[in-house]
Amino acid sequence: MPSALTHATFCVERVYDAPPARVFHAFTDLDARMRWFFKTDSWSLHEHSGGELGIGKTESSRFSPPGAQVMITNDSIYLDIVPNERLIFAYAMTLDGAPLSSSLSTAEFRPEGKGTRLVFTEQGVYLDGNVSGRIEGTEGWLVTLGEELARQAAG
Repeated sequence: MPSALTHATFCVERVYDAPPARVFHAFTDLDARMRWFFKTDSWSLHEHSGGELGIGKTESSRFSPPGAQVMITNDSIYLDIVPNERLIFAYAMTLDGAPLSSSLSTAEFRPEGKGTRLVFTEQGVYLDGNVSGRIEGTEGWLVTLGEELARQAAG
C-alpha cells in the first residue's frame, strides 16, 4: 500500500539581537553554518559537499541523529539570494535511501529595532507525514543559530 503524502506549510520566526547583515552571514557562511547547523553536539555529520552561496549552487550532506543507526541525506539548491534580505532554496531529504521529503524554503531577514526578525517559511511534501518533527527540528536549529550569533558577539 503506498504511503500517504502530507502537504504542509509552516512558518517559524525568531528575533535576534544582531543586524540583518550579521544574521544573514551566519545563516549563509559555510564556516558559520558548520558550527551551528552541521556539526552540532548531538548529530553526526558523515559527509558534506558544496555549500557555496550562489543561485543554482548546490549543497549535500549525510548525517545521523544521536545514537541512531539511520542515515539521513539533505540535498539543496539555492534559487534566489538577496544579500541581507532573503534566501530561497529547495531541498530533498532521504532516510536510509528512501525519499523522506521535498521542500521549498524561504528565509527572510527583516530589520527589527537594532536586531533582526528571521522569518523561515517552508512549503513541503512529507512522505512520512511527520510535519511536527520538521517544525521541531527547524525550531531547534534556529536556537543554535542564536547561540552562534551570541558566540560571535562575545568573541
